[in-house]
Amino acid sequence: MVTKSKGLELMHLVSMVCVLSLSACTTNPSKVKLGEDTRNTEQFVKSLGLSVSSVDEALLKADKAILEDKLDLAQLYYVEAYQLEPTNILLLKRMADFYTKIKNYALAELSLTLMIKLQPENLENLEQYGLLQLKQRKYEEAKNSLSKVISKKKSWRAYNGLGIIADLQGNLHNAELYFNKADTLNPNSSELLNNLGFSYYSDNKYKEAEVCYRKALLIEPDYKRALYNLALLQANLKNYDSAYSGFCLVTNNAEANNNVGYIAMLKGDYPVAKKYLQAAIQASPEFYKKANDNLMRLEKNEQEMH
Repeated sequence: MVTKSKGLELMHLVSMVCVLSLSACTTNPSKVKLGEDTRNTEQFVKSLGLSVSSVDEALLKADKAILEDKLDLAQLYYVEAYQLEPTNILLLKRMADFYTKIKNYALAELSLTLMIKLQPENLENLEQYGLLQLKQRKYEEAKNSLSKVISKKKSWRAYNGLGIIADLQGNLHNAELYFNKADTLNPNSSELLNNLGFSYYSDNKYKEAEVCYRKALLIEPDYKRALYNLALLQANLKNYDSAYSGFCLVTNNAEANNNVGYIAMLKGDYPVAKKYLQAAIQASPEFYKKANDNLMRLEKNEQEMH
């Protein structure tokens, strides 16, 4: 029963979105009568000459539409394919991937729910579902799904997801354990090394964090998250010049100066903070309100000290 209701919900949501989008592009949209059921959707599809005879044909046409950036059209072909074979796992997988990519997480989740119902023992589907829940910040649901995955198989993606959740929930010890397990399974991932490094950084284990960031950058020299996090670490270690150079690799001059100045202020290094904050204002005098606010805060702190 769940499969049927979820399937109808999926088909209804997709078809209504597509019909509303495409009807606005037709030459005579007033002639198209939009209804609440799939029969009217099917009539609309036929009126546009978009009918297909098989799932394979629908998928080929959907792929072509995606390449041409006609995403609404691609969705309509998915609707057509789904009506032909609602239990086609390949189709549902393609739909889940497509909706995840365009960040329509509600429809991606519905697609994955159907896949899990059809293949309850498939751990890849459950893992993808858990990672999608993580994207939606449904942390407890994601934790439950990913924990089921690692109870039956070793998966670096599941461990990585659980590490992120542990980090977000302030459980730094568990986060490090999960990231280390993920790193063991996939040792050349810059993403994993960066995540592990940030977990160490949050736990004030700066030496371990720096090792992870530098390993990540050996694998992927232009990895912006690792570059930014390494600069952040250098600033917290009061290596302000190195931090500034690092921030400049991932952001503009004004932002880099402000970042260093702000951290120096938090560290109580007011002369250094003032130098960088003033440089930020000079770099972008008209638009850099953030640096001005930080400089005013710094001057207030200095006055209170005297």
